[in-house]
Amino acid sequence: CCELKIDGLAVSLRYENGQFVQAATRGDGRVGEDVTANVATIAVVPKALPATVMSGRKKIPIPEVLEVRGEVYLPIEAFEKMRAAKEAENLERVAAGRRPEPVPVNPRNAGAGSLRQKDASVTAGRGLAFWTYQVGEVVGGPELTSHCDTLDFLAACGFPVNPDIRVVDSLAEVERFCTEWQENRHSLPYEIDGAVVKVDDLGQRGVLG
Repeated sequence: CCELKIDGLAVSLRYENGQFVQAATRGDGRVGEDVTANVATIAVVPKALPATVMSGRKKIPIPEVLEVRGEVYLPIEAFEKMRAAKEAENLERVAAGRRPEPVPVNPRNAGAGSLRQKDASVTAGRGLAFWTYQVGEVVGGPELTSHCDTLDFLAACGFPVNPDIRVVDSLAEVERFCTEWQENRHSLPYEIDGAVVKVDDLGQRGVLG
């Protein structure tokens, strides 16, 4: 399963009985930063999940606990608006005899700074977005046997899943996917910094460690 590597900030979202209760950054892999209030302002992040969803042909209940992992990012259009606003503000500051403030240099840093704002209302105006790419802790959930099944389940729950994900059958196709996006990365409305290649079969992943 080939995916784009979104150039953003990794976060985990926790849902209990279908309700969004917490969001944290990856941090050092064990302890992250609580960003619940700020993530709650991101329009595409569901605040409540449906009681049941369709998985294949079956209707299944939402897990008691569902941890959703993904990437918060700043779309290029939102980044350019932020830069323009800061540059205009700096002109006013200089005209008033004050020092200009730093202008954001890239979407990733601007997005990370926006997510870590002390004031969630500031974050709300920055235009952050989110792609989900896997689950973490699941209690009382469906038996998912493949990565693609997992992504389908997350999409059914209402989470945004990147459309440019491709399941392939050979290393040659993996190489084609990587080459294609190396050549076309600048056509996307957000930044990427590579590709991610995953074993689709979760049982095989377990054996491989």
